[in-house]
Amino acid sequence: MRIWTSEHVFNHSWETVTCGQWQKYPNPHNNAVLGTDVVERRVEEGVLHSHRIITSDWGLSDWVQKLIGSNRVCYASEHSSVDPNNRIMEMHSKNLTFCRYVNMEEKMRYTPDPLDKDKTVLHQEMIVTVQGVPLTSYMEGIIVNTVSNNSSKGRAAIEWVVEKLGQECRALSLYSSLDKLKSEISDLKHTVAESLILPAKKSIEELQQDVTRRIQEIDLKNIDIPLPKKSIEELQLDVTRRIQDIPLPSPPMVSAEEKLQTSR
Repeated sequence: MRIWTSEHVFNHSWETVTCGQWQKYPNPHNNAVLGTDVVERRVEEGVLHSHRIITSDWGLSDWVQKLIGSNRVCYASEHSSVDPNNRIMEMHSKNLTFCRYVNMEEKMRYTPDPLDKDKTVLHQEMIVTVQGVPLTSYMEGIIVNTVSNNSSKGRAAIEWVVEKLGQECRALSLYSSLDKLKSEISDLKHTVAESLILPAKKSIEELQQDVTRRIQEIDLKNIDIPLPKKSIEELQLDVTRRIQDIPLPSPPMVSAEEKLQTSR
């Protein structure tokens, strides 16, 4: 039996790293994992419990295949728990394929760095046991060395996922800012339109009222000019209608550049 342990500090918060862990596969750094399938998932007392089956390709060498069998798709069972209140994530996985000859149990624990809450500590442990075949100690050493070399790929995969999530968040933030800018430009157009139209409309209404009042004050009966065959009331209504037909000014078009210059 061989035991391998490792500890690594991520320069990211616990929430960011654990989110990246769930989206770790597939990634360009570790092509051995072919897929993951959720068998069970539940929440008990605020803790998320999950059971997944991990499908991978071990890529065994020819001489190893002669000892334990031909190389094929391998499966592992993974049980995990996420406690967001205490900020603890634990994962325990065990191989299901070749378990008669090779037993690999991996434990991972993600916790905030006690020295810096904005960082995350990963404690990783692997227990390897080989039995029922020759050269057990030698094979255990090879497996442990392989696990040690692949651990850096797993950490690189987490960093890759975190960067990918950051890019997505920045893109969403940019789209949100553009939508907000469009809304502000639209509001500015309405504000400018109202500031121009309302005074103009008020001035025209005042002019209409003034002309109507002046017409009503005219004593057409005492004016010695030939009048058309219309009553005084009809003339007043006709003039009022013509005044009301005066078109209102159209609101000006305001571009985004003008809005930004105005806001400055």
